[in-house]
Amino acid sequence: MQSRRKKEKTPPPLYDRAVALAARRLRSASELKKKLVGEGYDEDEVDVALQRLGEVHLIDDNLVAHSISRRYADRGNRFIVQKMKEKGVAAEQESAIENLADEYERALAAGQKKLRSLGKFEPRVQGQKLYQHLAMRGFAGSVVQKVVRELTRLDDIE
Repeated sequence: MQSRRKKEKTPPPLYDRAVALAARRLRSASELKKKLVGEGYDEDEVDVALQRLGEVHLIDDNLVAHSISRRYADRGNRFIVQKMKEKGVAAEQESAIENLADEYERALAAGQKKLRSLGKFEPRVQGQKLYQHLAMRGFAGSVVQKVVRELTRLDDIE
C-alpha cells in the first residue's frame, strides 16, 4: 500500500492568475496589484503583467470609475470620490462624475424620496432629518441646505 502524498499546489503563472482575477470581476489596476502582491508574486513582474492587461483592455481604471459613479448616482460627489479613492482610481474621477446629473438634482431627488417617510414629523424636524440624511449621503453642505430649504420651505435649518 502506498502512502498518499499531498500534492503541493504550485501557484499559477502570474499572467494567468492576473487574467483570471480580471475576468472574475471589474477591478482597478491598484486593486489587482494589491491582490497579486499579497499572493506572493513579485511586484515588478506584477507591474509588467498589469501593463499587458491594460494593453489588451482587461483592466481599465476609467471604466471602473464610471461604474462606481453609475452605481452611486444617488449619492453626493464627495461620497463617489471617496469610493473611487478606495478602489485606487482617483485620477479618473472628474470625467466619471461629469456624466452624472447635477449634484443638486441628485440631492433633490434623494430628498424628495426621503421626505415621503418623514410626513409624520413637524416641518422643523423634517428639515433636520432631511439635512442629516443628505449629508450622510455625501452631498455638499451648500447643496444640502438649498435642497432642505426648497423641500421644507424653511429659511433657517441649523
